[in-house]
Amino acid sequence: MIKYTVYQIAKSEKSDPRGFDAMIDGSLDVSFFKSAYKAVCEIEAVDLNHVFEIGNIGPDEKIRRFDFQPMHSISVGDVIYDSLLREYHVVQGLGFKRLEGVA
Repeated sequence: MIKYTVYQIAKSEKSDPRGFDAMIDGSLDVSFFKSAYKAVCEIEAVDLNHVFEIGNIGPDEKIRRFDFQPMHSISVGDVIYDSLLREYHVVQGLGFKRLEGVA
């Protein structure tokens, strides 16, 4: 099992047009990610698809939520960090896209 961290747009940033684009089609630039997204939980899973499944249908005991940030089910525009590969991926309408340039 691999540890994945899930990032979601802070509620206060959802009205920003860049946040809207991310939530509609998964378009996301790194600067907006760095300024508007917050880590909401950690999930142990076998791959990104498994993270998506657990983040939507459970089991809930596989999700370690961070108390300081509320979480909604994983959806388009959310970002998943793979701790093994050290890569960030944006959830797309179908699949995932690697988010380049995050250091």
